[in-house]
Amino acid sequence: MFKTALALLIIGASLFGEAYNFTELRYSDATGRYTQLEGTIDFTSDGLTINYPKAARELKYKNNFLTYFENDKEVALDEMHVTQITQYFDILKLLHNGDESEFKEMFEIDKSSTKTLLKPLGSMKSYIDYIELIKNENRLKYVKLFLKNSDNISINIDDEVR
Repeated sequence: MFKTALALLIIGASLFGEAYNFTELRYSDATGRYTQLEGTIDFTSDGLTINYPKAARELKYKNNFLTYFENDKEVALDEMHVTQITQYFDILKLLHNGDESEFKEMFEIDKSSTKTLLKPLGSMKSYIDYIELIKNENRLKYVKLFLKNSDNISINIDDEVR
């Protein structure tokens, strides 16, 4: 759950529409296993919704309030996870709305012709080593997060829903 929200942190960095399909592949170093999920992220004027239909999970962030659902039932999250996820979603909204100056305050940015590396500043650097972004024709297509615990999360942005 925590890693899912973290993975979605960067999806909004260069999205221009409102809703996108994505495929997420997570690697857990502790178990040596991969998990693949497919979902959508939908930006609204007052928040965002992330839906994993096959896993029957949904996260809604509206007016600075987070709700998490599994099998259409609301699930309570501990305060630490709520705080971390809402911080990520605030950043997602910021990135989607295009405030690049604030984004630059949160990451050290190293751009090349094919990819961008983001090194977190502040509290995020305690659990994220760095983030790799790959664009195709100036559209974000791939994100990979390298976490401090040796886990990683890859996200392929498949297409725009609307």
